[in-house]
Amino acid sequence: MNVALNPRSTPPAADTFVFDPDLAVEGRRGFVPRYGDEGWSLLALTQNPSQADDIIRWRWFPEVFKEPFRYASFTVINYPLPDTDVARHGAAMRSKLSVGRILKTVNQWSLFAQWLDARGIRELSQVTAEDLTDYSRHLAKARALARNTATSHLIGLSRLHYYGRIYLPETDRLIEPPWVAEGMDDYLPPATPLGENVTEPIAAATMGPLLVWALRFVEEYAEDILTACAEHRRLVAVAEALKGPIRPGAGQRLVSYLEQLVAEGKPVPASVWNKEVATPGVFLAGWTGTPVAKVHQVMNQPRWKAYKTQHPGRCLLDTPVTARLGGQPWHEPFDFYGTTTLVNYLVTACFIVLGYLTGMRTGEILALENGCCPDPEGPNEAARRHLIYARQFKVARDEDGNHDSAGVVREAPWVAVPQVVTAVRVLEQLGGHGLLFAAELHDPRQSERRSGRSLAIATMSNRIEAFIDWVNTHAHSRGRQAEAIPADTHGRVGTGRFRRTLAWHIARRPGGLVALAVQYGHMRTLISEGYGSRSRGGIHDLLDFETARNVAEHLSEVHEALQDGEGVSGPAARRLINAAAQEHHRFGGIIASVRQARSLLADPTLNVFENTEAFLFCNYDRSKALCHPGRRGKTQAPSLDRCKTNCANIARTDSHARQLREAADDLGRQAASKLVPEPLTDRLLERAQALADLADQHENDRIMAATGAEL
Repeated sequence: MNVALNPRSTPPAADTFVFDPDLAVEGRRGFVPRYGDEGWSLLALTQNPSQADDIIRWRWFPEVFKEPFRYASFTVINYPLPDTDVARHGAAMRSKLSVGRILKTVNQWSLFAQWLDARGIRELSQVTAEDLTDYSRHLAKARALARNTATSHLIGLSRLHYYGRIYLPETDRLIEPPWVAEGMDDYLPPATPLGENVTEPIAAATMGPLLVWALRFVEEYAEDILTACAEHRRLVAVAEALKGPIRPGAGQRLVSYLEQLVAEGKPVPASVWNKEVATPGVFLAGWTGTPVAKVHQVMNQPRWKAYKTQHPGRCLLDTPVTARLGGQPWHEPFDFYGTTTLVNYLVTACFIVLGYLTGMRTGEILALENGCCPDPEGPNEAARRHLIYARQFKVARDEDGNHDSAGVVREAPWVAVPQVVTAVRVLEQLGGHGLLFAAELHDPRQSERRSGRSLAIATMSNRIEAFIDWVNTHAHSRGRQAEAIPADTHGRVGTGRFRRTLAWHIARRPGGLVALAVQYGHMRTLISEGYGSRSRGGIHDLLDFETARNVAEHLSEVHEALQDGEGVSGPAARRLINAAAQEHHRFGGIIASVRQARSLLADPTLNVFENTEAFLFCNYDRSKALCHPGRRGKTQAPSLDRCKTNCANIARTDSHARQLREAADDLGRQAASKLVPEPLTDRLLERAQALADLADQHENDRIMAATGAEL
């Protein structure tokens, strides 16, 4: 029976499909729920491979509201909202919702229904405008929701009113919320920074070793793991091919193998679970060419059962371990039953590399397909750059302006550094076709239901934590505790923090290095030239935001230091003093939005960047910069790895002078060591003297804010 779309104000029969099976994604029509089911899965409606299989549970609703909201949800799934109602909310309202938004809306309705039930209200028609006003206050105060989350709740109630007016019986119709006519501002909590801008970057102490280990897996250990995986699959395929009637003499190879083990005094392969020794049927079947059923028959014979119990061994593959860690094999010989776990760690490492070294959103990474990163063609350097063609989902819309669950291919592809290309190639070798992170391949539970889907975001988040745990255990067992991955101060690493972390590191450490010599400055160039500057929804806004925050914080610190009587020296000293005063007056050291970030970066007088390696501030003026000789066009940021001591953009503070003297003293102590060769001693002393001279020059030339400010 197909879904009934004609009658209004009358709920369909319990066995009616919740939506037309013909609308279901190919291969998922069998998962279309029925109206009377206690749970509705909408997975069959979406083509987004990383969409979670969340289910609407009617037990969320108080009994009195269960059926009214069941029918309201049914209408939202099947009917579009009239254009007149959409227009009243502008861009915030869509005529039809995405699967993810439907799930959120129904969940928000359940919270509203619970609030009504606690208030003693038993019908939606009994709700008054005062009740809705009270509920908006409840969201802001009792639940302490952020402004954008509260907005989503209120829009959901507006949608409930619109659909109720058209489709629901009178007792289940919600009055028009007061914010529809009056606007939402008075019904919402104060504005706060939103989205990725409030996501905490992963701490450098955590991100550094995490990336090091991820790159080790991708670049060094992958070949070993892939070889072991291929052997594992071969043995499983052999065991599968032997299924069927058992022929006479089928167990002879196994018996001969066991006899050889006894003669050589070797243990028999076994699997141990909770101290129980079991027969590894699939492994022995593939290893000896014996049907699994026959393996168990033979191994249950008294002689072999006793030998297995007394001499259990591991199910080792004969694939080599070639990669090294500290001069030793990075892993002990691979076990048949441990290979899948290692493959999971390898896939997780690939995700970490992709997430951190591209800036892609989690959904885009999980939706990548084999062939997304073709080998480039062309003679010039630009043409030889690898590009990743990904699908974006956040802003994907159909011709009616509604969400397109299939996503759209980005107009401007991502530019991939070599480490990212390697990660993609590893995943392609594991998959062969389809999605790089295909669920049926990398998480084969309920393989039919997972067909065409990627690993879930929650699954990948859990695997990152498992990867960290494995690394830390492995590092400690090898006596390499210094290489362990410290816990992040803000909790789980998750999947959505890599974009923010990349932007943070590029903006905050422009002269530094990503682990294993991937330059942050190089990453900024690739992102800006290849993707970020030309396409909506990329990482460019995040880069601007982090750069502006960095500038504002530094200038605010300079302003406070100047107020405390510290001085500034250098050709750009007066420009730095003025910049600090202007920033303090306009921003107060706080950048809370992308708009503010753009405003700060658009002011050339505030383009101030600290170079901690050279102990200076660069008050960047392209016309005076010595770090960009002979370059064409306008460059908006300095190359801090090429600072020249005679550049007109340099300014130093008293804090820099103190750091110069500390560095000089440290070099002097190193030079005094008897273990340092004489030529190196001379170089250390020469460098120490140069730093001390710079500190002396600062002391001689420093000016104070009162004399440096322009009135």
